[in-house]
Amino acid sequence: MKKTISVLISLAAGVALGIAFGSLISGTTNGESSAMGKTVEIAFMLVALALGIYLQIILHEAGHLVCGLLSGYSFVSFRIGSLTLIKDASGKLRFKRFKLAGVAGQCLMSPPAGVSTDKLPTALYNAGGVLMNLLCATVSLLLLIYCDNMHFFIKDFLASTIIVGYAFALLNGIPLKMSGVSNDGYNLLYLKRNKQSVKGFQSQLIINEKLQNGTRLSQMPDELFDLGGEIDYSDPLQSNVEIMRISRVMDQGDVEQAHTFFKELLHFHNHELLPLLRLEAESEMLFTIYATGDMEMAQIFSKDKLLMNYITKHAKVMSSKQRTLMAKSLILDDDRATAQKILDTVRANRENYLMQGEVKSDILLMERLLENKKHDSNQANIIN
Repeated sequence: MKKTISVLISLAAGVALGIAFGSLISGTTNGESSAMGKTVEIAFMLVALALGIYLQIILHEAGHLVCGLLSGYSFVSFRIGSLTLIKDASGKLRFKRFKLAGVAGQCLMSPPAGVSTDKLPTALYNAGGVLMNLLCATVSLLLLIYCDNMHFFIKDFLASTIIVGYAFALLNGIPLKMSGVSNDGYNLLYLKRNKQSVKGFQSQLIINEKLQNGTRLSQMPDELFDLGGEIDYSDPLQSNVEIMRISRVMDQGDVEQAHTFFKELLHFHNHELLPLLRLEAESEMLFTIYATGDMEMAQIFSKDKLLMNYITKHAKVMSSKQRTLMAKSLILDDDRATAQKILDTVRANRENYLMQGEVKSDILLMERLLENKKHDSNQANIIN
């Protein structure tokens, strides 16, 4: 979605510069007032375009929400940019902050209770965003054609809504992988051809709701993480569940086993994973690298600028990234004070994080790591 917005903004900027250049020439020929008028029109066009883009992002996610509700799904969260409206464990609506690289908006829901994987409705919910963009762009087109005497700003706004709406519909409806994630069309393609993808889709939504409401991965049923067959790692609906399954092993207390699983995953399937999921897997594995004391690998991965940028970029809204940074401070940098400060910060802000179950797990993992490091230091002092 962010890539789509960048393309649209670049095109708009190019058009605006062209018009601005024409306005300067016109101003030289016809006088300053004409040039000023053109400049005002350009400003209104850019404002109308910005509003059109923002509106279509909201409409896209609203389309998922409406079509999800029509399909029997329940509301979990609705995000535009980093502003996220959630339904908490008590059923109350609250605002929190969350962001994910490459995703400008997201509407997550809980699948219908008691519905088996074979009968799970997936098409309308996943196509809802595209359908809403198409509907609103078409309504705007009809208004532009049949309504006369509109203010030029309204005309500009309708025109931008049409262009952006159809562009969003195409770029989200045609199966594509953009900005490290798969779009709605690609997800629909996976869901149509593979029952295991439907199981992965169902599991992800249930896991997400449980994490948001404060349940740790280790407290969730085994069947959520078992897709029942060989995993297609190029399919994010399946591979993301596998990454969460390995993180669950870590939450259960077996960090060394999780380290082995992540190493195998990235060794054999690195090029199959979508870029965003590969970064997530590498981020989780980096914690296990620090925790198991593999200093050679720690030095290598800590110099990966793309990975470290991903971790630091999401650290404000994801406690799991704070966990990895804390482990780096403690193990690689040998800076216990900074590590303790990171843990204290996560504790103090634990209610602000979106995934409450993840926060509980991350705090426990950090506490264990600090305690183990302290024990190792005490043992070394005894020996010396």
